[in-house]
Amino acid sequence: MKPVVRTSLTTVGLVAGGIFLAALNVGDVPFRPDRLAGGVMVGLQQGAFAIGRGVSGTFHAVGTLRDLRREHELLLGELEEYRNLRGRLEQLEGENARLREQLGFAARAQAPVVSARVIAHEASQYFASFTINRGRRHGIEPDQTVVAIVSGREGLAGKVASVSLNTSVVLPVFSAESYVSGRLDTSRHEGLVQGSGNRDTPLVMHYVPRGARNEIQYQDMVVTSGLNSIFPEGLPIGRVERVDALSFEPSLEISVTPLVEFSKLEYVFVITARSGSGQSMHTEGGSMTSEGGAPSERTEL
Repeated sequence: MKPVVRTSLTTVGLVAGGIFLAALNVGDVPFRPDRLAGGVMVGLQQGAFAIGRGVSGTFHAVGTLRDLRREHELLLGELEEYRNLRGRLEQLEGENARLREQLGFAARAQAPVVSARVIAHEASQYFASFTINRGRRHGIEPDQTVVAIVSGREGLAGKVASVSLNTSVVLPVFSAESYVSGRLDTSRHEGLVQGSGNRDTPLVMHYVPRGARNEIQYQDMVVTSGLNSIFPEGLPIGRVERVDALSFEPSLEISVTPLVEFSKLEYVFVITARSGSGQSMHTEGGSMTSEGGAPSERTEL
């Protein structure tokens, strides 16, 4: 029951009680209108006080509710700001970790490399090339090898297709126009790795003898062979996903998942040494070293 209704009923009860008590005393004490009026006035005053107190309490409660609502809205705003700050902090921490990984590789690499950032992709759902922020002015030339760092080790990303003064276009290994001389790192069988034209579809390694099927295991690493190729020897390309021996083909067809995740690619390194000068790349503890190459020259990201 609401406070105002309750106090009104109380007032009516007090007045009725005063009249009743006056009626009980009629037989013993002469009826006195002033006493009756006084009793009624006392009841009315008490009722009015109770009503005033109820109304005052109602206004106080409304004010308190308004203050609580305002405080609630302020807290919600602070909570949203905190969430935004936390998300931004996590984003910055991830970016710093990636930069440290890139810079750590640049410091360890013994081959001459130029670091670069991916600044554009070809305008299509499955881009067949991407652009980096380094060009002729930075020592970049067509057909140079492009690698990316994946979990602390390098993986073949592609080759430089064209160069301008300050930018270069890179042809990735998944492009249908990409052909790389490859080698199974464990069994040492060689073949030709071709792109599928789709970054989400495995590469295909051709010309591996059918007799090598039992020597190939799932997740075996495929690396560059360096034979008749612009790519240095020993760069990881990807891992074996599936081996097919088609009845009408004299060789195996091996599906290879690229080591580089092109949908997340942000930074790359361009190897400025030519493989034709006796350059051979291999990894030691997750870093790239060269044999027969020039001293390392690097630029900052």
